[in-house]
Amino acid sequence: MNTKNASVNTNSLVKLAKALSDPTRQRLLQEIAKGDIAVCADLFQYVPISQPSMSQHLKALSEAGLIESHKEGRNMCMSINAEKLKELEDFLQLLKPAAIKA
Repeated sequence: MNTKNASVNTNSLVKLAKALSDPTRQRLLQEIAKGDIAVCADLFQYVPISQPSMSQHLKALSEAGLIESHKEGRNMCMSINAEKLKELEDFLQLLKPAAIKA
């Protein structure tokens, strides 16, 4: 494994773990990862929560770096941050016993 990728920033990992510890955020990530949800408003049909709660959960995911967002007109469009997922995957690979890594 590349030693550059093997060292995960501890603060970043803590933010990732906190963001992933909430079932609602996990569900939001799953829906965003499907790629057919372009805007925040579409998420309400899959995760029926209040608008303030939705904003809070999306903010936590964004601050952890798990999602990226940009505005298109009045809509907020989101996508999964593949680099952050790779960082998490690299850390989890470090936890595997040597026999499983091979």
